[in-house]
Amino acid sequence: MSIWDIHYDALYNSPLAVDAVLTVACGEVPIELRVIDKTVGLAAGFGSGANRNNLHFSDVDVMTIRPHVMVKAVDLASFDPAILREAEITFNGKTWRVMDHEPASAPTGEGNGEIRLMLEAA
Repeated sequence: MSIWDIHYDALYNSPLAVDAVLTVACGEVPIELRVIDKTVGLAAGFGSGANRNNLHFSDVDVMTIRPHVMVKAVDLASFDPAILREAEITFNGKTWRVMDHEPASAPTGEGNGEIRLMLEAA
């Protein structure tokens, strides 16, 4: 077990994570898992610098409008990633449809990191 396994286990077993139920569109049995709720969007920072006229601009933060959740990759290892699209996930009293997904690797590899599920209200 690596330090990253310990880190993710602690994170997903803390109050930062919430219980969720994932129902895959192709009729598989729903699974219970823990997710990190990121449905309020994500702040993306842009660095400061100078434009071609040497005028400086300051850092800005832009909020995305794409809600998502983070899931431990090992919790979804038994699923073919293609069937995650159009799956439904329920947490915090609301059901969402999975529109897309992308890996968020750990230093020990993609399979040991997280998967970001991009959501749309069902």
